[in-house]
Amino acid sequence: MKTAKRFFCLEGIDGSGKTTQLDMLAAALARDGYEVVKFREPGGAKISERIRELLLDPSFKGIMSDKAELLLYNAARAQVIKEVIQPALDAGKIVIADRFAWSTFAYQGYARGIDTDLILKLTEMTCGGCFPELTVVLDISVERGRARTCKRGEAPDRLEQEKADFFERVRQGYLAAARDYDCVAAIDADRDPEEIHKELLALVKAKL
Repeated sequence: MKTAKRFFCLEGIDGSGKTTQLDMLAAALARDGYEVVKFREPGGAKISERIRELLLDPSFKGIMSDKAELLLYNAARAQVIKEVIQPALDAGKIVIADRFAWSTFAYQGYARGIDTDLILKLTEMTCGGCFPELTVVLDISVERGRARTCKRGEAPDRLEQEKADFFERVRQGYLAAARDYDCVAAIDADRDPEEIHKELLALVKAKL
């Protein structure tokens, strides 16, 4: 997979602290004088946000096919690359994504059982050379992650309604990516947020 300089991604199961760490990372880089663009996936562009609504709509639970899910995620990704990521990178900015293509590897590959080689080929077609040079997986147990999300008090979306074993397969997919690919690293996310931030910032700065 061809990677793009200054493009970073945070991954992990729900409750791993991605959004908190993304905000802390973006703020630290901005203080150092970097221009930072951040977004969540699926989303980040108007069309991508509309696709997000389809993907997460609880009323489609048990209706949406695994292949439709796979293709919709990649469609949303292709659009945000065109509208947001590539222009930002071309302008010399840092881009940080809250999830990106390794989510598809973990969720649709490991958890749904779609062939991971097929997913990687589809990812290559979707992303081209616009793939994060570093993806950091915030690793946490499913039990701890679900305990955190329950505290939010929000109604679960279509994917959040999956059972614990589904998310354990997702977690193992992320750990497999970190084990097998140089552009993916996993760190312990069941720690004080400041400790996690320091380790994450060091990994990112090593690439700048």
